[in-house]
Amino acid sequence: MRKFLLVFPLFLLLLSCGGKKVATNAPTSNLDEPDRVLFDRAMHDLDKNKFTVSRLTLQTLINTYPDSEFLPRAKYEMAESFFRENSSSSLNQAENEFKDYITFFPTSPLADDAQMKIAMTHVRRVEKADRDRTQAILAEIELKSMVETYPDSQLLDEAKKTLRAVQEVLADGVDRIGNFYFLHKNYAAAMGRYKEIMTKYPDYSQMPDVLFYLAESLRHTSNETEAAIYYARIITDHPLSERVNPAKQRLTALNAPIPEPNPVALARAQQAPRDEKSIVGRVFGMFKGRPPVPTETSAASSTAVEEGSADPGVAPVRGGTTGTGTGTGTSSGGSSGNGSFGIDPAKKPR
Repeated sequence: MRKFLLVFPLFLLLLSCGGKKVATNAPTSNLDEPDRVLFDRAMHDLDKNKFTVSRLTLQTLINTYPDSEFLPRAKYEMAESFFRENSSSSLNQAENEFKDYITFFPTSPLADDAQMKIAMTHVRRVEKADRDRTQAILAEIELKSMVETYPDSQLLDEAKKTLRAVQEVLADGVDRIGNFYFLHKNYAAAMGRYKEIMTKYPDYSQMPDVLFYLAESLRHTSNETEAAIYYARIITDHPLSERVNPAKQRLTALNAPIPEPNPVALARAQQAPRDEKSIVGRVFGMFKGRPPVPTETSAASSTAVEEGSADPGVAPVRGGTTGTGTGTGTSSGGSSGNGSFGIDPAKKPR
């Protein structure tokens, strides 16, 4: 009996231990997911702007775990790290990395975002309208690719607005060259630039001025019939423009009929901001003045520029007696001038 009393508690203890179930839903240790550990560590460093350290960790993940579920994100964040670093060389690298990402993961939910950021690597380096156009042209190409390739993207509206702003800069640069030729009586060269804007950049905010100076160039070259067409387009397509009254005066002088405004264009003009320069100003901070409507006296005093001369968009002409330009092309008016062509914004016809 004494032995039974000693053995029975021991038996119960062993029975309770043997029947205890081990929990099966215990959390997995991070040591079991080293790729996750690397990814989380890289993201932490990226959030702290430790770009080099983050990239080293991401590269370790990519090389060590090629079959990891984190591989697509690792390659995307590698490109993102260069994009955030934001130097000229890192933006070049970001473009290459994002393009690689799209090549390897074309159906990824982040593919459209990658394409948008490819475009933004160039948008961030767009220069003023009278400077190098290379980055603006590349930005336009990539933004068009974004719009065409990802028509259902949530970033589509942003891409279209950015494309519009980039094209405004490109059109502005061509417009400046046309104005330069116009002021120097090289009307054939001016017409070529103005028609280029009409073809490539139909949404240019200063289109009424382009039409007016194209018509003026045609009038000065004794092509009144074609000039009347462009004067009339100002009235029909841009009925609230400051150029409407001068256009009507020119049509009257040419004995040409004055058309009625297009109702659709009138409604659109009434809904839109009167000064669309804000579109570019918000993105790039660039404004420009317009050349004055020349009188016969002022036109006669201008110096002709031959068609074969150097393109003024590459080496802007400075100084001159008609304005206060400083060559910077950054002012919207006032005492500092309005840019490299020496055009006084105060003389812009109202």
